[in-house]
Amino acid sequence: MGEDLGQQVVIDNRPGANTIIGAQAVAKALPDGYTLLMAIDGTLVMNPFLYSKLAYDPFKDFVPVSLVALVPSAVVGNVSIPVNSIKELVEKEKAKPGTFQIGISTPTSQVNVGLLNMMAGTSFTMVPYRGGTTQITGILAGDIPLGMESINVSLPLWRDNKLKILGLVSAQRLSLAPEIPTIAETFPGYDLGIWQSIVAPAGTPREVVTKLHGSIKKVLAMPEVREKLAAAGIEPASSDSPEEFVAFIRSQADVRAKVIQAVGIKID
Repeated sequence: MGEDLGQQVVIDNRPGANTIIGAQAVAKALPDGYTLLMAIDGTLVMNPFLYSKLAYDPFKDFVPVSLVALVPSAVVGNVSIPVNSIKELVEKEKAKPGTFQIGISTPTSQVNVGLLNMMAGTSFTMVPYRGGTTQITGILAGDIPLGMESINVSLPLWRDNKLKILGLVSAQRLSLAPEIPTIAETFPGYDLGIWQSIVAPAGTPREVVTKLHGSIKKVLAMPEVREKLAAAGIEPASSDSPEEFVAFIRSQADVRAKVIQAVGIKID
């Protein structure tokens, strides 16, 4: 994008508080198109329903620019577990509840396991980890049999036969690994896929948003960019227009709100 726009693009990492720190900083930035937020699904369509008080309003403080990528999570397991699919996993767990524990390292993964329990009639015990790195280390070492992990972390390990991937948290299979099934193939309607996007502060001029969207779409169509993303387990997915992305956010928010309420998760 820097080359396309003739403007240096600086990555400013603002980690912490489930993406709230970074989101709050951009929400307060000048709406001139020079400060943008790489927002994940949690930032825009989960935090509003997980927190009773949020330092930003995702529907009022930002102007959606474009979807950027799909990075679904997956139910992954140690290579020694005696199951190879979501169907087998659920059958064994229902036959003997408490057989399997599932690691979680984010609120998103907690919601994902909660929805699986609801739809499958299971009662998987969730084991919290401080981060994905400690969780994946625990799975590989056999400290815990299963976990919810992002595909960009688990895919290289799966390709090296160091990890099992039982099912993707997405509506459709990934083009980078079409042989991996989705959980939705066993439980239709299960879709809480993770995505990444670009948004700008509210009040950013329409022509600026249009220019940024065009640059994102152009860059994501470049073969060399797509290859680099695919190698990292990331599937590029730009929106056809900012308006399309707005509709996508609204539909995703409706789904997440219902699931979070049904599962009964709050972070305060």
